[in-house]
Amino acid sequence: MTKELYIEKSLLKKNYQEVCGRLSGAHLLAVLKNNAYGLGLLPMARFWREAGIRRFGVGDPSDAAQLRAEGFTSEEILLLRSTAVPEEINALLDHNVIATVGSQEAALALSGIAEKRSAVAEAHICIDCGTGTYGFLPRETDKIYSIFSYMQNIAVSGVYTHLPGNLSLKKARACLDEFDGVLSALREQTYETGLVHALGSTALFRHPGLPQYDLVRVGAAMTGRIPGKTGLSHVGAVIAPVTDVRWIPAGALAAERLKLRRSIRAGLIPVGYADGALMSRPAYTKLFSLTKARRGHGKVHVKLDTGEEAAVLGMIGQNHMLVDLTQLRAAAGTLARVEVDPLFAGTLARRVQ
Repeated sequence: MTKELYIEKSLLKKNYQEVCGRLSGAHLLAVLKNNAYGLGLLPMARFWREAGIRRFGVGDPSDAAQLRAEGFTSEEILLLRSTAVPEEINALLDHNVIATVGSQEAALALSGIAEKRSAVAEAHICIDCGTGTYGFLPRETDKIYSIFSYMQNIAVSGVYTHLPGNLSLKKARACLDEFDGVLSALREQTYETGLVHALGSTALFRHPGLPQYDLVRVGAAMTGRIPGKTGLSHVGAVIAPVTDVRWIPAGALAAERLKLRRSIRAGLIPVGYADGALMSRPAYTKLFSLTKARRGHGKVHVKLDTGEEAAVLGMIGQNHMLVDLTQLRAAAGTLARVEVDPLFAGTLARRVQ
């Protein structure tokens, strides 16, 4: 059997219900960037369509092109980053994708290319209220006004911001106060703001009292990996067989660092950190690493299709791990299930069932 990432549809549905229970009048925009947070671009697009969601957010124009090619022709697709690159802008126009405009340069590039094509480009304006990544600063209202006043080839259909996941409630409210100030300024000038959105998965669950506006962007919540007590279920496990079994004598080294006090019947499973095993992003540090708290003998358990659990021995390798089968019935060929964050599961085939 080839190892693959198994995604339980029942858990996706459960997480979807948890998300819906947090909404207070806002609609969903399904975020499919980063291969739908590792869950699979096309499988998750189909899941969302079955759930009745018709607004998608992507991280790259190629994602939108793939969706259109696979029959997602009537859904609204928003590129969730600003771009002034002509090749990307042309791709957005080719596939009827809503652009994000986060700077005057991006606005001018979008307007100019749309004019040359005798087209009108739909766009959402992004306001930078805390990320420092992209978007107009709240004080740059004059630059935003110029899009409405002078760029006739851009049709603004939305305004949004993004709240970093590490913000306290006080800081999140301060960011939204700035965002609301921009919205008020636009409306005072009688400019239509269209759909307004600010919250993503983390803010939705961490700060339930924040205003949800028209849309809430949901992606990471479907993996179940949002900090705090959320009611979400972890989705994603690598399924692979035990490929070899051998006895390792007492006193020998197992899995690089573990010196055995007793003889152990060890099983080899071809799943390692390159497949996402024990990979995590420590909360809000922006660093990716192996979860230190779970390293070592007996700290991590792998579920076997015999109904048993096997403890991981020593260090996890890039493409393998060793488990203790001494007291277990498992043998070569027994299937093992290793829970992973889908975001780190690399190029493994996804199976939604």
